[in-house]
Amino acid sequence: MDQLFTIGQLSKIYDIKIPTLRYYDEVGILKPAKVDSESHYRYYSTAEFERLNVIKYLRALDVPISDIKNFFDARDISTLENMLKKQQVEVERQIKTLQAINGRITSRLKQVKDAEGSTLGKIEYLNLPETPIVYLRKDYHLSEDIEIPLTALRRKYGLDQAIFLGKIALSLSKRNILDNKFDEYSGILLILESGDERQATSKLPAGSYLRIRFHGTHEDAAPAYLQLKKYCDDYLLTIIEDAVEITLIDYGITNDYDKYVTEIRLPVR
Repeated sequence: MDQLFTIGQLSKIYDIKIPTLRYYDEVGILKPAKVDSESHYRYYSTAEFERLNVIKYLRALDVPISDIKNFFDARDISTLENMLKKQQVEVERQIKTLQAINGRITSRLKQVKDAEGSTLGKIEYLNLPETPIVYLRKDYHLSEDIEIPLTALRRKYGLDQAIFLGKIALSLSKRNILDNKFDEYSGILLILESGDERQATSKLPAGSYLRIRFHGTHEDAAPAYLQLKKYCDDYLLTIIEDAVEITLIDYGITNDYDKYVTEIRLPVR
């Protein structure tokens, strides 16, 4: 008679946890050669070793248990080929997803490094490309809780909360800038990154902008707006659209207030 191995021995030989072997029995992909009628102990023969080798190989390829069971039920070459082709498609999809995640990580590291190296209080004249955004026209005052309109934005467009980190901006209307009302915003927007464009509801137009970065958050923006207005007067520039105000480094990234950086982009001509 073939030598029999307990489930504990099989677990050690193949470095597979006992609950996993029990699960394989329950779903029908690895039945023991014998089950003691009184103790209900499972015993395995060497005939199960080959089957377990196949299971381990397919699981290493991340093939689902259901597909493995279908393969064992059919046990033919065409079923194996179809199963592996199906899994190959899934792996390629996962690779694309991971590449997109890696691209976002690289982009975020670059953004944080750029923000950390900012020259604060310096006005720059830039030509910026078109930028996809999700926009919610919503009056917002700095005294209000920003999480309420953010929740409205997420619900309205079915957005995942995870994609909000570090990309939220406020829009300040041209009229309020001219009237020196720097704490009354006209909208909230999410600046999208590469790969998010399909969710865009609007775009920040390409064109000429004045950009300034300052220490602090939205509550500290008023002096920067006054500085931008003076620059426009000095260089005969006209404000043509609403400003966009972006916190580059804030409480979502660090507890150190001294490192907070906010950016204002002001469209001009």
